[in-house]
Amino acid sequence: MTPSSQRPIRSIFFELYALMQAVRELLRTTMADGPLTPEEYAIYSAVFEAELLTPTVMARELSMPLTTVMERVRLLEGRGHARRVAHPADGRSYRLVLTAAGLAAHRQASQQFEIAYRAFLDAYKADERRTQQRLAQLRSAAERATERAKRRAQVPTAC
Repeated sequence: MTPSSQRPIRSIFFELYALMQAVRELLRTTMADGPLTPEEYAIYSAVFEAELLTPTVMARELSMPLTTVMERVRLLEGRGHARRVAHPADGRSYRLVLTAAGLAAHRQASQQFEIAYRAFLDAYKADERRTQQRLAQLRSAAERATERAKRRAQVPTAC
């Protein structure tokens, strides 16, 4: 294997994919004996941070299909970790809030998540705020590219 300084330059997508896999492994290892998986923790965190969150907004924030979010919502409700609250502006919609049991599970998982996050930041040794800004730019670019690709896919081709 060649030293990392002599590695061939790879696409941003390749590096992001490899990064996601490494972060997933770090979180799975650190959170293995906790009440929530890393994936579940992300869902609980989205609800916790927004306090009252609609599934549609959650899907957008987590870059997940709405159908996947709805499956997760049913799981949270089935565990007694979330409940629906009527949406004041839209009678057809609802918002989610964590129950006391959901908050307890989130709090315990958060402690494990923080261990992994601190370990990552200690190893990374770079400006966290600048990195967050760059990642937000990358996400925004991916979202814009996705929207363009969806519009192109909807344009009928001439025969």
